[in-house]
Amino acid sequence: MKKKHFLGVLLALCLVAGMLPAPAMAASSVVALKLGSPWCAVDTQVTQVDEDNAQVTPYAVQVNGGGYTLLPIRRVLEAFGGSVEWVPATGGVLCTLNGHQVELAPGSAEAVVDGQAVTMDVPAETKNDRTFVPVRFVSENLGLSVAYESTDQIVVVSAAPLEQSSLSSLESVKALKEKVASAQPTVQPVTYQEGSYALPSGTVSAKIITVNMSDPRVSVKSAIVGNKLNATADFASIASYSGGALAIINANFFESYEDIKDPIGPVMVNGSFVYGNSGSLTSLGITADGRMYYGRPSVFYRVITTDGGAAQQWSGYNLNVFDQYTDGSVIYTPARGESVPVTCAGAALTVRNGVTTDYRAVAAGETLAIPADGYVLWMGSAFTATNYYQVPELGRAVNLEPYLRVEDEEGFSLDGVTSLISGAPRLVKDGAIETYLDPGFTEARFTTSITPRTAVGTTADGKLLLVSVPSASIQQMRELMLQLGCQDAINLDGGASTAMYYNGQTLATPGRQLTTTLQVFVSG
Repeated sequence: MKKKHFLGVLLALCLVAGMLPAPAMAASSVVALKLGSPWCAVDTQVTQVDEDNAQVTPYAVQVNGGGYTLLPIRRVLEAFGGSVEWVPATGGVLCTLNGHQVELAPGSAEAVVDGQAVTMDVPAETKNDRTFVPVRFVSENLGLSVAYESTDQIVVVSAAPLEQSSLSSLESVKALKEKVASAQPTVQPVTYQEGSYALPSGTVSAKIITVNMSDPRVSVKSAIVGNKLNATADFASIASYSGGALAIINANFFESYEDIKDPIGPVMVNGSFVYGNSGSLTSLGITADGRMYYGRPSVFYRVITTDGGAAQQWSGYNLNVFDQYTDGSVIYTPARGESVPVTCAGAALTVRNGVTTDYRAVAAGETLAIPADGYVLWMGSAFTATNYYQVPELGRAVNLEPYLRVEDEEGFSLDGVTSLISGAPRLVKDGAIETYLDPGFTEARFTTSITPRTAVGTTADGKLLLVSVPSASIQQMRELMLQLGCQDAINLDGGASTAMYYNGQTLATPGRQLTTTLQVFVSG
């Protein structure tokens, strides 16, 4: 995922639970850290961010549509003469520097700054037995300056104001870049193999791409053709216009025989949902730092005011689907196009640039315009007639937020997820073969038929497998993914949609144009 220059760069401070604070280092002028790298430059001295764990690295996340960088920089505060203490009562941290204190707890968006409660945009969180906090918030309250050098994805922290134009010339930045260049790992982050596999139900040949999701050079993203729904392209064009993907596999089933070729199941691209209905379908969610979630999430989409006035909010039960019902609601974004027909009477709320700009009644037969700089929320007449419905006020600042309607039984979380694809049926669940069939996926072509297929799965050590077979039944796919070491796996679209690309070569050519793919990128 490409990192954009943004003012709201966040850092995250890492603390080993129970570790006593180390003696403060001599006050420094500049500290630099790089996304995905375990190295940290304190002025010109380069050390590991976490002396005990080379896997502790900065990473990027998406929250409410915004990009944020989280960095494990306990060492940073100590470099400026500050300290970090673990707070046993909350599992959080107490940060001290320059006579000021900031206390934070995982999962809470409320911090205590010099004894006063303050709300943050991003709460602290726990990862890899460390406590991470949004340190731009911490830094500014402790008297430090923070800047982001986007070309090399380097975060700079200083006791003095920083000039954006001069970041690359700083000695700490140059020292860090030299260290990163000399320490590039030789292990390939993505590998390919093919072979035959003897299974209980028969022998199957397979092509397998293995992606090391813990490698900082790797990013995995979902994509739809042209960033628009109902757009298809041949697989060679998808690969050509991917922007340098090393590996690609077809993803969601879609309405390939219909005039409108919408995906089946939700799709998220670059941190924003482009399609989804309120039903649950087996899905894989991937975060920017390589975490993977499997489950059957039921996703709603909330429009909620953020300007501090009287709170208002409305739920979109579906996203970019054409079906409209009197007791339902649908959000339409530019991914749907420039307009959408109204098939059921109701009301429409238009949002542009994050502000409510229009609200009116609409009748069947009308056409709703979808603003290029926002979205429109259609709501059925029964939806707006409920006693808890709030008539929208115009001129209000709002956010569009996806959320889980009900808790997923497997703990699927939208936290930090930037890519999401769906498939069916589930092949492996928690290290065992799964025989449940999703509604709508019980026909022979989804089960017993011997046909080309693709699948994705995650191994016990956190690697992502992309698998393509020229012919197999669903039972054989279950057995294959289990034999390959998957703890979780799902079947993707197959038959004429079976597609796989790796390192400049098409390994499986689909017989039709495609809409949704999963793409693997390697930087450096």
